[in-house]
Amino acid sequence: MDKLFLRLVALFNPFLERTGVDTYQLHEILRVKLLMDSRRPPAMFAGRRRATTTSASSSFKVTVFSLIFGALYGAVLFVFNKPLVGQTVYFSAFMVLMSLTLITDFTTVLIDVRDQLIIAPRPVNDRTVAIARISHISIYVLRLALVQGLPAMIMIGFIDGAAAVPVFLIQVIVATLLSIFIVNIIYLLLMKSVSPQRFKDIISYFQIAFSILIFAAYQLLPRLIKMSVLADFNLMGHTWSYFLPPVWIASLNEVLIHPGRATLITSLMAITGITVPLVAIWFVVKVLAPGFNRRLSMIAMSDGATSGVPSKAEKKSGIIDKIANFLAPDPVENAGFRITWKLAARTREFKMKVYPQFAFIPVYFAYFTLSGSGDVAGQFYKMQHGKSYIFLLYFSSIVLAAILQQISQTEKYKAAWVYYALPISKPGKILAGMYKAITALYFLPYMFVLGAACVAVWGTAVINDIILAFLMIQLYGIVMALFLVKGLPFSRPVLNKQAGGRIITSLLITALAGIFGFGHYVLSRWEMVIWIAIIPAALVYWLLFNYYRKQTWDNIELNEIE
Repeated sequence: MDKLFLRLVALFNPFLERTGVDTYQLHEILRVKLLMDSRRPPAMFAGRRRATTTSASSSFKVTVFSLIFGALYGAVLFVFNKPLVGQTVYFSAFMVLMSLTLITDFTTVLIDVRDQLIIAPRPVNDRTVAIARISHISIYVLRLALVQGLPAMIMIGFIDGAAAVPVFLIQVIVATLLSIFIVNIIYLLLMKSVSPQRFKDIISYFQIAFSILIFAAYQLLPRLIKMSVLADFNLMGHTWSYFLPPVWIASLNEVLIHPGRATLITSLMAITGITVPLVAIWFVVKVLAPGFNRRLSMIAMSDGATSGVPSKAEKKSGIIDKIANFLAPDPVENAGFRITWKLAARTREFKMKVYPQFAFIPVYFAYFTLSGSGDVAGQFYKMQHGKSYIFLLYFSSIVLAAILQQISQTEKYKAAWVYYALPISKPGKILAGMYKAITALYFLPYMFVLGAACVAVWGTAVINDIILAFLMIQLYGIVMALFLVKGLPFSRPVLNKQAGGRIITSLLITALAGIFGFGHYVLSRWEMVIWIAIIPAALVYWLLFNYYRKQTWDNIELNEIE
C-alpha cells in the first residue's frame, strides 16, 4: 500500500519540480517516514492502549471503527430525495471528520521539530520539507479516508449503479485532499503571521473549539432539524451553496453519472472541485513553504526559551500570589497550590484533555432536555417548570473527575524528582494545595457560571440547591482524590497502567455522584431541608479534606525517575 501511495505522489513530480521541490529527496523522506509509521502503533487509540497492544491489533481496531463510523453517516445518502443534497451532506460530514482527524492527530506531525536535527544540516530546501510533511499526512489520512468511505461506495452502487462507484472513489480522494490543504494552509498562514508561542496557543485553542463544535453539532443538530423537511431541500436555489467545497465534490456525480440533470453551474462547480487541490499545492509550495525550516527552528527554540519581555502569566503572578496566600497559608500547601495553578494553566496537553469537558456538560444537558416529544419551545417550558437543574449541577462532577484524572499526569514527569528531593514529611499538604488550586482555578468559576445560568432560568429559589450541590460534588471529589489520585501534581507518565482492582473502586466512586444527586432531588421538595443539609455537608467535607491533607508517602504512588 505504501508503494502504491509513493507512486501516486510520483505522478505529481513534473508539477512539483517546476515549483522548486527536489522530487528525489521528497521520495526518500517519504519512504523513510512511511517505514517508521509501519513500525509503530497507529495514533488512534494511542492514549488507551496497554503496553502489550500490538501494531496489528491496533490497526484492526482502527479499520473496524472507521468502517462502522463510515456506515453510520453514509446512511444519509438514502435519506434525501435529491442525490446532490445527499452527497453534499455526506461530504460535509466526511470533510469535517477528516479535518478533525488532521487537527487532533497531525498538528504535531506538521510542526514536529525533531526532524530538524536530521534534515536541517543537509541540503534540503524548505519547499521539499514542507511538501514531504504534507504528503506524509496526506498518505495516512487517505488510507483512513478510503476505509471510512468504503461503506458509502457500496451504498452509492445501489443508488446510482456500479458506474458511480469509481466516480465516488475520486470524490472521496478529492474531499480528503481539500480537507488536508485547507487545514494546512491555515496552519502555514498562522506560522508566517504570528509568533511561535502564539501559534502553538492558537492551535491548541482551535483544536479544543473545533472538537466542541463537532460534538455539539453531532448531538444537537438531529434534535433541532427535521430530516423530513430537508429531504426535498432545493440546494441550488441558494447562492451561498456555490461556494461550499462539499457542493463542488457532489457536483461530480451530477456531471459524470447524471449528465441530464447537470447544468452550467454544476459543471463549473465540478471543475472547481478538481482544480482547487492543484491550486492549493501551488500556493503552499510557492507562497507558504519558503521559510518553513526557519519557522520550525523558531518554534523549537520557543519550547525552552523565554523572552525578556514579561509574559501575561508573569504579570498575573501578583494576583495568583494573593489568592495562594489567602487559600493556602501553610508554606508546603502554598507551594502545591502555586505549582498546580501554573502548570495547569500553561500545559497544553492538560488543557486539551480537560477544556472540552466544560462545554460537553451543557451540550449533554441540552441533548437530554430536547430528547422528549414536542417542539423546542415546549421542551424548554417543561424544563423551566421542573427540577432538571439538579441534573445539570451534578453532571458537572464529570469536569471535576476529568481534572483529577489528568492533574497528576504529564509527558515530562521526570521533572518530578524535585518533590522527592525536598525535605517534606507529609506530601498530603502538596495534595491539599493541588486540590485547592484546581477548585479555585477551574471548578469554582465553572460552578459559578452554571449557577448563574440556573438562577436566570429557574429563579433565585435554586440558590440553596446550587450551594448544596457544590459541596456534595466537592465531597465526591475528595473521595475520588483519596482512592484514585495517588500521584503528586504532574508527576506520573500519561500511559501509566492502573491496577485492575481500581476498576471496581472507580465504578463505586462514580456511582457516588449519582447517589448524591438522587438524594438531593428527593429532598428538593422541602426548601428548608436543603438549607439545613448544607451544614452537615460542609462539615463532612472539612473532615475529609483534613484527612486528605495528612496523606503520607506510603499513600503516594512513587514513579522511578530515570
